[in-house]
Amino acid sequence: MKIIRSLLEAAVVLVVVLGLLRWALSIFSKKTTIYCPTTTRQLALLTWPLLAVGAGLAAAGPDLLAATAAERWLAWGLLGAVLALAAPALVLHLRYYTLNAATTLVFDPTKGHLQVALNEVLAYDPARQGWPGPGPVEWSRCRWPGVFWRPYEYLRLPLPQGDIILTVLVLPSMQPLVHYLRYFGVEVVEKRRGWAWI
Repeated sequence: MKIIRSLLEAAVVLVVVLGLLRWALSIFSKKTTIYCPTTTRQLALLTWPLLAVGAGLAAAGPDLLAATAAERWLAWGLLGAVLALAAPALVLHLRYYTLNAATTLVFDPTKGHLQVALNEVLAYDPARQGWPGPGPVEWSRCRWPGVFWRPYEYLRLPLPQGDIILTVLVLPSMQPLVHYLRYFGVEVVEKRRGWAWI
């Protein structure tokens, strides 16, 4: 179980170092208009689920193979409870990552610029292709974001060549994009779901 403790300590150190590095770089950098699933964004979304799993393994690990049956049942029950709390966020994150791993969004509302690229190939540019349609844009949000520790939401852009889905892995908050689309008369329908699965 020393390995699990070492991994947990390394994860905490990594999160702190990445946070300090991001803060230091933000002082010298200008505001970005290019969004894609970055490692720091994924770590931010997965911090609490991974810490919960690590803490559960550290607490229950030594007793998983205990001498008495009562200690084993208690340890396995604790581990099961922790995994049940962390599993929804981990599964939802994996689903969002499979959808947006190759997605890049260029979004600058002040200059009226919006483009979506999939695998570095331009997939959507409203300046050339027009606004999404004919159906409304679907903005799905979790009804109970506390279950997942962080808000998970996605935006489905209906296009003639197929829907494009943007998740919180690409854009941390969908509200600026929703306001931008509504400003140009695009119908955006907000849906609250208990499980924001795509």
